Amino acid sequence: MSNTLSHIHFWPSLVCMNLIFFPMLTQGMAGFHRRWYNGGDAYLAKAKDSVNVFGNTVAENIDLNIIMSWAAWIMAVAQVPFVINLFLAWKFGRKVESDNPYHATTLEWATPTPPGHGNFLTEPVVYRGPYEYSRPDCDDDYLPQWEEPKRGAEVPAEKPTTPSVH
Repeated sequence: MSNTLSHIHFWPSLVCMNLIFFPMLTQGMAGFHRRWYNGGDAYLAKAKDSVNVFGNTVAENIDLNIIMSWAAWIMAVAQVPFVINLFLAWKFGRKVESDNPYHATTLEWATPTPPGHGNFLTEPVVYRGPYEYSRPDCDDDYLPQWEEPKRGAEVPAEKPTTPSVH
């Protein structure tokens, strides 16, 4: 995926997300009713010295809806670079050359891609623990559980024996 398109998508989305939800937090803390389509506009205080506390709260916070609406529209537009990036990656992106492209060491990466019925082609044999990274006896930075050890290097993991109950 394109790093430039990713940044063009991410940063406006992050800013707009905050411009949507922080004003909502502010309104909620002020006692604003969020499920009213107009935020309680009908309850606005008619005079400055009104004792209508809820009406004063609405009057102080109703304009935040405009900010949230604009931020929502801009955030929707900010998703366009992501969609473009996604389709470009599908069409022209690098193809996966390995069943384990992330160099993970756990067994789920021993399955073929895409996994077939029953997942594993043969029953896997576990030779070591699941998190074998940066081992001094290995040339690579990772050592998957299912790879056979070099001769004399390790012994396959044995099945744990169940202790006798009696």
